[in-house]
Amino acid sequence: MKSKKISPLSHIPLLVFLLVIVLIVLVLLLFQQTKPNVLGTTDTTTSSVSATNKELYVPLGTGTNTTTDWTDVKGAAAYIDTRLYGKFKKVTFEASLSVPSGSQTVYVRLFNATDKHPVWYSEMTMSGAGPELFISSGVTLDSGNKLYQVQMKSQLGATTNLLQARVHIVTF
Repeated sequence: MKSKKISPLSHIPLLVFLLVIVLIVLVLLLFQQTKPNVLGTTDTTTSSVSATNKELYVPLGTGTNTTTDWTDVKGAAAYIDTRLYGKFKKVTFEASLSVPSGSQTVYVRLFNATDKHPVWYSEMTMSGAGPELFISSGVTLDSGNKLYQVQMKSQLGATTNLLQARVHIVTF
């Protein structure tokens, strides 16, 4: 029997075909990647209103309070740079609170620690044990990169718990 010799050039069409397939897969993978989020945010598109609206959450943290005057909840803060988000449609402050004793009124608010003033319309009040989620009316964040701090106080100074706090941002 005679053996058939295969030319090295006969593999070129197969190699070109495989190279084209690899390039197509790479291009598809690149286009499927999304933009990275600002650190600490969740980015979801809300299809019920418009495909261009984005919903973002900036987590602020958790903590406890035992004072009768406004005090920072240690560790419950985050920098928010409004220049990174585009045009705001609505911004709210959200907090989950509980009172182990269940016998006092608790107050929570968002505080602009950079400019040293409360965020208007962010203050919320709870009477009872909870846990309960509270959502403020619309608030306005100051322009630029600012440190936002959660502050709490209570009627009697007994322990109160901030189970979670976040800023909810909806953009156009």
